[in-house]
Amino acid sequence: MRKKAEMGIGTLIIFIAMILVAAIAAGVLIQTATSLQNRALLTAERSKSQVSTSVMPIVAYAEDGSVDHNADTFYIKAKLAPGSDPLRLADMLVEISLKNASGDLEYSNLTAACTAPNATNYGVEYLITGANYDKGYLQRGDVIKMCFKAPRNVTEDENIAITIVPKVGNPTQIETAMPDIMTEQRVVIYP
Repeated sequence: MRKKAEMGIGTLIIFIAMILVAAIAAGVLIQTATSLQNRALLTAERSKSQVSTSVMPIVAYAEDGSVDHNADTFYIKAKLAPGSDPLRLADMLVEISLKNASGDLEYSNLTAACTAPNATNYGVEYLITGANYDKGYLQRGDVIKMCFKAPRNVTEDENIAITIVPKVGNPTQIETAMPDIMTEQRVVIYP
């Protein structure tokens, strides 16, 4: 009988050890699954903002076309594309490409940036502010006017490409041509 009791205690010890090993393994599996789920959610959120965030141009126009039939100052009225996350203007780049010249423009938060634009920075004027308005950001409900100068005067019938590149999200490109004859002070180039 004593031998049976010793075997029973040995079996019980092995059984308890197996339960402890299974419990530890289950804990490790649960922790790993939770960690992987958190990483997947973070990756999905980043991917969503990469895919859906962009600026939607409403209209683009150039000025100073009637004086010498060349345009040098450009304006783009824009808002966030549907489903976009807010964009920080300082994290956006505006690229302007002409036949033999190009320029990369950074955001200027100076108040006079739209009254006296230059060829190194772009300025922003808020035309409509949304419920979450925050100066220096493009939020849902905001409509802005971006203003800048081209690296050189743009002539009649010349191709031009303007690309708005956010830090996170999709670039927006406007490819167009200047009108054949510029007789007006303001010339609409998009849409």
